[in-house]
Amino acid sequence: LPAIIVLLSLEMGIAVIVEAILSYVNLSVSTDQATWGSMIAEGRGIIYQAWWVLLFPMIALFLTVLAFSQFGEGLKERFDPVLR
Repeated sequence: LPAIIVLLSLEMGIAVIVEAILSYVNLSVSTDQATWGSMIAEGRGIIYQAWWVLLFPMIALFLTVLAFSQFGEGLKERFDPVLR
């Protein structure tokens, strides 16, 4: 059971990235939903006028995936009997 919990926490970061990629190429939820992928796609067109429209969703996406990854690594270290 601990291995499943660790794997689930690591897969959550992958799920966030997949959703962002799908919404970036407009294959995800409807266009009236605000997602990081759609925000990055909007910011791509106006990067020279308003760079923050592209930068802040990218930072939020990066930090969220990093948090899921670190959480999974922490759980792995906690539950792995070899590392103890």
